[in-house]
Amino acid sequence: MSSPISVNMRSNIAELQARIAVRKEKMQRFTKEGMRDAKPAVRAILQDEQTKRFNVKQTRFLRTWRIGVKSPHTMIVENIMKGFGLFATGGAIGPRRGRALLIPINTASGTRIGAKKFYQLIDWLHQEKLLVAKNGVLYVKPPMNTSRRGGVDVGTRLNKKFRQRFSGSDRRPTGFDVVLNTEGLTPIAIIRRSITQKKRWDTESIVRSRIIPTILQSIEARAKAG
Repeated sequence: MSSPISVNMRSNIAELQARIAVRKEKMQRFTKEGMRDAKPAVRAILQDEQTKRFNVKQTRFLRTWRIGVKSPHTMIVENIMKGFGLFATGGAIGPRRGRALLIPINTASGTRIGAKKFYQLIDWLHQEKLLVAKNGVLYVKPPMNTSRRGGVDVGTRLNKKFRQRFSGSDRRPTGFDVVLNTEGLTPIAIIRRSITQKKRWDTESIVRSRIIPTILQSIEARAKAG
């Protein structure tokens, strides 16, 4: 029987470990750089999903994404729009104050309005005693003409002084124009106790089916480019 042979591979193992460490370091760098390269494509995917799932009227809604690379293995994706998380989970929206929600309608320009400005206008109309609630709708009830002029019957036309004051009063909050109904009652908001929001945004599905494959392709391209 031959004598056993001792194979000393300490130096070889050390060299192999060094090569593996270099490859690992390179791979971490490729991963991080590839994830950074993928940010525009990821943003495009999210914006594409937004247009599919929502009726997008304003481009600023599409610019609400913030994307960053925290580490070689983690990409942080966040939507900064208030209330967007509710679309991902679904749920009920209730009033922050009072007993009901007011949903603005009948803006003159057809644009959205912030809650702060809207409630400032509601408070002003309430102080002026110009609000009427009827069948789940909040109306502006402006004073009508009290005299007959030019063949116009009493109570069929907005009071001229009120129309001027409503359009340009220093006391009235700005930023929300209302098309006043010449017949008297003008709807301004829908009254609801609460609103149930259905789930319209599936984050997990979008990440799994579209975002991860895109990031992996970007990392692979970086690794091939060396």
